[in-house]
Amino acid sequence: MILNPTRAEIDFSKLAFNLESIRKHIRISTRKKVMVCGVVKANAYGHGLEPVSQKLVSFGVDYLGVANYDEAIKLRKLIPEAPILVFGTLIHSKLQPEKYVSILQKNNLIATVASLDTAKFLDYYNKDKDSRFKVHIKIDTGMRRIGFDVKGALKNVMQILSLKNIFVEGIFTHFAASESGNKKFAYQQLALFQELLHELKKNGAEFPIVHCANSGGVLDIPDAYFDMVRPGLILYGYYPSSEIKNKIELKPVMNFKSKVTFIKKVKPHTGISYGRKYFTKEDTFIGSIPIGYGDGYWRLLTNKSKVCINKKLYRTVGAITMDWTMIELGKVRKVKVGDDVLLMGSENGINLGADKLAKLVGAIPYEMICSVADRVNRVYLNE
Repeated sequence: MILNPTRAEIDFSKLAFNLESIRKHIRISTRKKVMVCGVVKANAYGHGLEPVSQKLVSFGVDYLGVANYDEAIKLRKLIPEAPILVFGTLIHSKLQPEKYVSILQKNNLIATVASLDTAKFLDYYNKDKDSRFKVHIKIDTGMRRIGFDVKGALKNVMQILSLKNIFVEGIFTHFAASESGNKKFAYQQLALFQELLHELKKNGAEFPIVHCANSGGVLDIPDAYFDMVRPGLILYGYYPSSEIKNKIELKPVMNFKSKVTFIKKVKPHTGISYGRKYFTKEDTFIGSIPIGYGDGYWRLLTNKSKVCINKKLYRTVGAITMDWTMIELGKVRKVKVGDDVLLMGSENGINLGADKLAKLVGAIPYEMICSVADRVNRVYLNE
């Protein structure tokens, strides 16, 4: 029995809607069949790794993408068949490397190879296994994070292809600025990647799966679709930036909610919360909501954000604390204890989206939804 009224409502009908919007946009943009890798890293962007992944698989996504091997192994226990691509680098365990590689192979995970050391490590410790270790090679075309530098990648990729105990299923790169209105750098990256693929083909190297497009690429760069796309944020109902809004219709999947659990009347010039960062101007009612930065509702939103109760907006006042947020209800009390509160999301025509909250504090919507804490109960709707 869950007693805490603070929860994140995850609406699977909206997840399905967003996925279909993405697929429709791809169909309009290209005639070729393009696979979808549903990106579920960081607890499915705060929405719940296991339930969201299971639902995406039921919706027919072709691959799941995660950040690290812990996420992947957790998923594999629930989802035995779907291909799982791990974007993160492999730690070259010096303790029990054979056992380490065996666990990854047993779970049928697809590794990202970003260095020759990783490729050789997997090849060596997989030599006595029944099947080759499946990998995708990461090419750095400008992100400058991980991967083979595109300018010297040809020789490295050909060397990896010669290894006998790994199977190179794919090759990919990642855009650094596909969400920007100015696509100049993204197209530079794409051109470098295409040039490398051309050179590899001349050397007899082709790959079952080539991929490049993240959310920004899906929305704006059809030439980057190749064989598979990797939508992340747009699956969950938000555009990666305000510069590429309204390319497709999206619905925020999460509503971050709680309830009013305490109301008190205070006099004018009363300081509210830690540091007394807000003083009332008249007799007014203050409502207290049991949600704070410990739940992922940022302290930086202090005296900036609004919440929705009974289709009406109310200002947050005073410092947001670890467990509480206070709101000013006005001189006439129209809110009662137990009333539902929407703090982030969209409902009844009221939009308090993560993008709007992010703008208030100089953040990005990714941060807002990924910040929703583990202690917040996820409630799944339209399962």
